[in-house]
Amino acid sequence: MPSLLRLFGRRAASSEYGVAYLEHNIPGRLPAKTILGARILLENTGLKDWPLHHPEGKRVDLVVACNSEVWATHHLPRDVVRPGERVTIHFPLRVPATAGRYSLKLDLVEQGVTRFEDQCVPPLTLTLQVDPASTSRSVDLYEEAARTTPWHYQPARGIRQSADGRTYPLFIERSSGCHVWDPEGRQFIDYVMGWGSALLGYNEPRVQRAIVEAMSCAPVVPLPHPLEVEVTRKIVEAIPCAEMAIFGKNGSDVCLVAARCARVFTGRPVILFSGYHGWGDWWVEHAGFAATGVPERPRPLIHRFRFNDLADFTRLYDAHRNELAAVMLEPSGPAESPGGPMKDADANFLAALAAMTREAGALLIYDEIMTGFRYPGGSVQRATGVIPDLTCLGKALGGGMPLSAFVGRAHILQRAMEHTHYGPTYRGEIYSLAAARAALDIYRSEPVADHVWRFGNRLRDGVNALCSELGVAAALIGPPFRMGLVFDEPDPQRFGLKRSLYQQELLKAGLITYDGMMLPSLAHDDAVLTATLGAVRGALGLVAQADREGDFDRYLELPPF
Repeated sequence: MPSLLRLFGRRAASSEYGVAYLEHNIPGRLPAKTILGARILLENTGLKDWPLHHPEGKRVDLVVACNSEVWATHHLPRDVVRPGERVTIHFPLRVPATAGRYSLKLDLVEQGVTRFEDQCVPPLTLTLQVDPASTSRSVDLYEEAARTTPWHYQPARGIRQSADGRTYPLFIERSSGCHVWDPEGRQFIDYVMGWGSALLGYNEPRVQRAIVEAMSCAPVVPLPHPLEVEVTRKIVEAIPCAEMAIFGKNGSDVCLVAARCARVFTGRPVILFSGYHGWGDWWVEHAGFAATGVPERPRPLIHRFRFNDLADFTRLYDAHRNELAAVMLEPSGPAESPGGPMKDADANFLAALAAMTREAGALLIYDEIMTGFRYPGGSVQRATGVIPDLTCLGKALGGGMPLSAFVGRAHILQRAMEHTHYGPTYRGEIYSLAAARAALDIYRSEPVADHVWRFGNRLRDGVNALCSELGVAAALIGPPFRMGLVFDEPDPQRFGLKRSLYQQELLKAGLITYDGMMLPSLAHDDAVLTATLGAVRGALGLVAQADREGDFDRYLELPPF
C-alpha cells in the first residue's frame, strides 16, 4: 500500500482557534476492511494552546468521522502544542467493510467546549473510494474481534500490510519451540513466549504427553486429584520457603491471596511493594480510580518503593512500620518503566529488607512469578540465600499451561488461609497440574535456567554491539531472563517514536517482542540467535537513519505506542 502525501495551504486563524492541515498520507482509494497506519501533520494557527491533559477535561483531540458518523477520537502525542507549533498525529484508520464512496472528515475538538468547526475553522474533508476487499483470514478475524473482543495485545494495531509488501501478525494459530505461525502461515520468532509461561518452549513433547495422559479424568472434579499432592511435594522440594501450597490460575490470583493472608496473619493493613503484582483490586488501587475503577482510599494502604534502593524503602518503612502487614517485591528484574531500569537481585538489599520487615513483625513476600525456575538455582531465594516468608509462583510453573501457586511457611498458611475467602473453581484443574509435574521434573533434571542465562547474555552482548556499531544510543538491559531495549533519549516524544519504529521493524522482520521486551527460553538456540541479531540489525539501522534525518514520521507505518 503506497504512502501518499497531500499538501494543504495554511488557513488563517480568525479567533483563538486555528489549525492548518499541512500533510497527510491517506490515499483516495483503499480496499475494504483494511486498516491504514494514517498520519496527519497539523499546525496550531490560533492563539490558544492545545493541551493533551487539562484539569477540567478540556483537552484537544482529533476526531475522525465517516459520512458524518464519528469513528474514532485520537489524542495528541505530546503534552501541549502551542501557537505556531506543529504536531504529527499517527492513528489507525479503519476502512469500511462495504465498497463504495465515503466522505472522511478530520476535525479538532476542545473536549467539553467546542469543535473547531463551530469556530469557523473548517475540518479537513476527504473523499475515499473503497474497493471490494482482497481479504485474509487474519483481517476477517480482526474485524470481528474489534466488534466483540478487542482487549488483546496487538502490536500492529490491526494493520496487516506493510508498505514493502510484508505482513504484520494479527493472530497466532500455531506454535512450536520458540516459533509461532499466523493464520496465513507466516512464521515468527517469539520472545513473548506465552507471557513467560513457555519457558521450555511451546508444545514441549514431555509436557504435551503428560497432558494427554491426564485426560482419562475430567479436568475439574469435586475432590482433589493425587496430582495436586505430587506437584505440591515437588514445589516444596524446589522452593526454600515452601512448606505448604495452594493453587490458582493466574499470578494475580496468588498475589491477591498473599496480600490477604499477610493482612489476616498480622492484623495490619499496609503493604510496601516493588514491581508488578497483577490486576487485583488490592494492588491497582495505587493507580487511582480513573485508571482502574477501584475506589481510592482517603489513606492509601499500599506504597511503592524503588527496587534496590534501601533509602527509598527505609523512608516508607519508617512511616508505616507500626501498621505494616507485608513487604512484597519482585526480587529480580522488575520492569520499573519503559525506559528502565531492570536490575538484578542484590542479596544485601534483600537481606536488609528481610531483617527490617521481620523486626516490624511483618511478612516478606517474594513475587517469583517471573523468576521462578528461570533464575539460577530455580529461584532468587535459593540463589541468594535470603528466604522470604511467602512466595507467589506462576508463569513457568505450568510448563505453558495456566497454573500459579501461593506457597510459604506452614504456621502462616495454617492460621490465615481459612480467613482469606479464597476459593477459585479451577485451582485444582488436573491437566495443568499434570503439565506442572512434567515441567518440574525437567527443571530438576536439566539446566534450563543455565541455558536461558547463557543465551540471554549472548543476545544482550550482540544487541549492544550492534547499537555501538550503528551509532544508536540504546542498550539491551536487564537480567538475561528478561531484557528490554532502552533508548538513551531525553525527549519523551522522540523516545516513543524510536521505540515504535524499532518494534515495527522487528515485526516486519518476523520477530515478536513485548514492546521490545525479550524473554529467552530453552527453545531459543544458536540459529535463532543469528536470525534475531539479523532482525535487530535491520531495525536499529532504520532507527539510526531516521534519527540522522530527523524524520521518524516518514518511516512509521504503525501508530506509536
